[in-house]
Amino acid sequence: MTEPSATVIGAGIVGVAAAAFLQCEGYRVTVIDRLPPGEGCSFGNAGGLAFAEVVPAVHSRMLLKIPGWLMDPLGPLTIRWSYLPRVMPWLMALGRNSLPDRVRAITAARADLALRVVSDFETLLKPAGAGGLIRYQDTLRVYDNEAQYQAEAAERATKNALGFATPRLSGGEARELEPALGDNVHCAAFHGGWYFVTNPERVVKAIAAQVVRNGGTIMADDVLSLAREGSRVSHVALRERGLHKVETLVICAGAYSHLLARQLGEDFPLEAERGYHIVLPDPGVALSRSITYARTPGVATPMEMGLRLAGTDEFAGLDAPPNYKRADALWTHFKRVLPALRAPGPDATRWMGRRPGTPDSLPVIGPSATAANVWYGFGHGHMGLTWGPTTGRLLAEMMTGRNSNVDRAPFRPGRFA
Repeated sequence: MTEPSATVIGAGIVGVAAAAFLQCEGYRVTVIDRLPPGEGCSFGNAGGLAFAEVVPAVHSRMLLKIPGWLMDPLGPLTIRWSYLPRVMPWLMALGRNSLPDRVRAITAARADLALRVVSDFETLLKPAGAGGLIRYQDTLRVYDNEAQYQAEAAERATKNALGFATPRLSGGEARELEPALGDNVHCAAFHGGWYFVTNPERVVKAIAAQVVRNGGTIMADDVLSLAREGSRVSHVALRERGLHKVETLVICAGAYSHLLARQLGEDFPLEAERGYHIVLPDPGVALSRSITYARTPGVATPMEMGLRLAGTDEFAGLDAPPNYKRADALWTHFKRVLPALRAPGPDATRWMGRRPGTPDSLPVIGPSATAANVWYGFGHGHMGLTWGPTTGRLLAEMMTGRNSNVDRAPFRPGRFA
């Protein structure tokens, strides 16, 4: 029997996970990306395995905060005004998906994706000899005051109802757990399931290296176009290597995925939710876990290379130059709760990445409607690292006709038509 083959476009966490799980199903795989594995958006995320984050980031209560955020050019959310006309349809769809009925349905779908996040990571990392990159300490959320804590009661209740416990700690108890926290921390709560990895880039590279050891190919090249023969994609045109023949094509190209899908006549509402980080190699504080701060979105994560402060959401398109003042603003933000945090020195590094976001806060996972041999796995927004391995598993199950423990209907590509 001939061994089936799959070409995966994208060497981030979703693409390499898809390749690894397809190998488990007997596929011969080739992964193509212009960047080495893990050096795109997967490189600079906050490192969270945030499987308990089942409530979408934008809901009716969160909408009330957005106008104030937009008034601050370095706040957690910004839109470059020249880009506003282009992003407006996406934002309007986001608003429709923040209505209570939609939030309940989206939350249920996100909870389904959470079921096997940790085990899917372990399935890929342990054979690669990289299981030690996962830290199983739950992330702590800290609050300035009681009103701030009570404002999130509904989100905690939803998590608790789904089995994600969010026990409360007093400020003193939080400081016993993490002595670097300041006296202004009024109280804290566990997220109910948000572990972290100490180096997201190494996570992806370790899985990719195992794919190669298992006979797969990682190809550094730029995909220019897709060539069709009838109802199938027959080749992808590469900048350096010319035409590459494909049997089955899996598009996991992050924020660029919709540009490839458009060549197949499919239009996806995908936006680059641009996030930033700053890494402090010598931060002056020690944390045993990730910390989030309720005052404004962001995450402080202890990593191999130092303390990474990550977050913010910027809508400016794919090609606008970075505004690294947004990265520096993360330091100002966390200095409030980590008073000994040292100012960025000359060894601090800054980064911007393009998260692929859909207006319903759910990824696109499933077959193309216009090309019989094309599958999609993209649109994970802020949850790419968390859901990457699970997406790879789901794609492999779908492509081989296996049953799944997840209702895959909410992620179907055709839902935006």
